[in-house]
Amino acid sequence: MPLTKGSFFGLILIGLLVSGALVAQLTHLSGEARLADLRAVGEERLNLYASTLRGALEKFRYLPYVLGHNEKVVALLSGAEASDGVNAYLEALNKKAGSAQLFVMNRDGETVAASNWRAPLSFVGKNYSFRPYFREAADGHQGRLFAIGVTTGEPGYFMSHPVLTKGEVIGVAVVKVDLDRLQIDWREGGEIVFVSDSNGVLILSGREVWKYRTLRPLSDAQREQVRSGRLYGGQELLPLPFIDQVDLTPLVHRLTIGDRDYLLLDRPLAEPGWHLHFLTPLTPVEERAFATAVFGLVTILLMIAVSLYLRERHHKRMSRRKVREAEATRALNLRLEAEIAERKRTEQDLRDAQEELVQAGKLAALGEMSAGIVHELSQPISATRTFLSSVQLLAKRGESDKAMETLERVFGLIDRMTAITTQLKTFARKNPVKRQPVVLQQSVRKALELLEGRVSRGGVSLAVNLPPEPLVVLADPLRIEQVVVNLTGNALDALAQSPSKRIDIVVREQDGLAELTVRDSGGGIDPEHLGKLFDPFFTTKDVGEGMGLGLSISYGIISDVGGTIRVAETSSDGTALVVRLPLHHSEEA
Repeated sequence: MPLTKGSFFGLILIGLLVSGALVAQLTHLSGEARLADLRAVGEERLNLYASTLRGALEKFRYLPYVLGHNEKVVALLSGAEASDGVNAYLEALNKKAGSAQLFVMNRDGETVAASNWRAPLSFVGKNYSFRPYFREAADGHQGRLFAIGVTTGEPGYFMSHPVLTKGEVIGVAVVKVDLDRLQIDWREGGEIVFVSDSNGVLILSGREVWKYRTLRPLSDAQREQVRSGRLYGGQELLPLPFIDQVDLTPLVHRLTIGDRDYLLLDRPLAEPGWHLHFLTPLTPVEERAFATAVFGLVTILLMIAVSLYLRERHHKRMSRRKVREAEATRALNLRLEAEIAERKRTEQDLRDAQEELVQAGKLAALGEMSAGIVHELSQPISATRTFLSSVQLLAKRGESDKAMETLERVFGLIDRMTAITTQLKTFARKNPVKRQPVVLQQSVRKALELLEGRVSRGGVSLAVNLPPEPLVVLADPLRIEQVVVNLTGNALDALAQSPSKRIDIVVREQDGLAELTVRDSGGGIDPEHLGKLFDPFFTTKDVGEGMGLGLSISYGIISDVGGTIRVAETSSDGTALVVRLPLHHSEEA
């Protein structure tokens, strides 16, 4: 039954009302979706900033403990050691560790030795018994505090540890950490991030003008605590200009600063009372909601215009096209049904194929990652065991300085293993390798440090020839070290049953390229194996002695940086493998 003019416009009015409601709902949902996106991004940024801050603090946390167990420090606090020797020791250790200051206080809080003992504003002779970190350590606990230095006026994070003799606290060892570099990085990143302490005072901030402002007005008790501990110098500690704050969750807030709306995300930190805050503008949410509303309104207007046009056109052509349109409609329906059926079959085939590919990819990735982790970590773990044995022996001898140096190497190996597992995860995601200038001689030295134990136990004569001039290549330093470890490790394996045990490693510049040669005196390689030498999982070793991944991984690493790796010679007198890499010159940077 044809619609009358009144019925037609009535339907349009109903459509307008329904469409308006839909547009309003879509606008709301769009804003909520964008808000959720901002929260997700904010959580990721909080994770990153928290990890960065944790790393900046953790690398210095061991220092007070080391000082508290140092024989010179204990002797000084016991009255059996002069302060000059301890001052020099603290100065050298502070310079090596990269901390801001190191100092030692006696039981009364007076500083008896400090790394800045030569400076005009030296801590020596100053009494800091009023500081909370001193009182906590004096009670036998570890102390932690962010404060502005009363002597230098420079802010920092203080970590303290008690110095004990026969279970009695005789003094306190303290390290001061400078976090200004971290805040500069935050400012350069262009994002608004800051850290508040247990008093709600902003002690770290990407916005310099917000430092030492407060999240809320301080209570009388808090102000007394600040005054007695002399925490923030002469700062006024005024509240931040936050208005109209709405708590979406205990850790997510919506607030206004000036005439702009922001989303504030909080994250508790491991440091007592500390919170990390990330502030992001809500402008994208508002813009998205506005764009959705405009799009919806434009769509409604277009629908009305199209409806009017189609109605007019329909009335004009109804009589002469009625039969033809019916036939065309039937034909079109048949074609659509056929196309729909074909498309459904095609989509089902595609889904089946995709499921098979996904399953195959998962199985392959699982195998490669398992094998890769075992292979990549075997050398550092072996070297770590050797270094720890050395530490045990040095400790028995009382050679604490050498033991500490060896422990530093162990920490380096642990960092290496962490980097290896991180790199394996990155490799699994197929992310691009980050290249940087690498001195090839340094990579060779670091790699050989990992193999010192194997070389010594195997009775191998190792000759290393490195040129004095640095040969710089553009690559990932960890991967280049892994290539050297793999090639040298294979050479050690080849010497296991050989009466002559010698390895020669030569680095030189050849034909404008950096060339690394690893030569062993083993029994050589069977000619029929040369074509498969760099294939994954190819090995001639007994089951359980190797997985055939070392040369395959090395081949991939060298190829990624535009280099080559090949067997230069092999015979019953031994084998030589040669790696050639493009040199990197500073003018190319």
